[in-house]
Amino acid sequence: MLNDNLRDQKLIYDLDKIEEKENFIFELNWKKIDTPEGIVDITSPINLDFYIEKNSEGFLLKGSAMTKVKLQCSRCLKEFEQQIKGEIEAFYISKSMESLYIKSERLETLDNIIFFSEEKIDITDRIIESILMEIPEKPLCKVDCKGLCPICGVDLNENPDHKHDEEYIDPRFEKLLNLFKEEK
Repeated sequence: MLNDNLRDQKLIYDLDKIEEKENFIFELNWKKIDTPEGIVDITSPINLDFYIEKNSEGFLLKGSAMTKVKLQCSRCLKEFEQQIKGEIEAFYISKSMESLYIKSERLETLDNIIFFSEEKIDITDRIIESILMEIPEKPLCKVDCKGLCPICGVDLNENPDHKHDEEYIDPRFEKLLNLFKEEK
């Protein structure tokens, strides 16, 4: 899987070295990301700005990932770039405390809880997740995209006055239409 190849040493953090709170700002130069809809091209560096904060129960990861991705409009099928600003958020808790959280309702009130067993965490999946969550299910090149003509496939954004002179009948249904004409 493509996303497994995105793992990088600079995204692995030793939690023993974080005393209170550490801020991180840097760029990643990923070119592609695998999504449920297929592979998406990343057209600009991913700007990361996040912090890891130690507290009494574990470590809080919070920040953002900003980039641009190339998408295909779901109406006119043209490719376009879209700005993405994904939120990164996770709460890392030691695996030794997992039973305490499972028994309590506290687990239900906290989102993005990740139990860790080693003192190192890899945040690659959190970055991927933050980008994926911001990619629209039905991307549009613009809000008022008119799409394609359902009859001939002409782009209605480029030809807004496009019309067909006669009523179009799909050849696959033409014989059915003739059945109705014979009944009259």
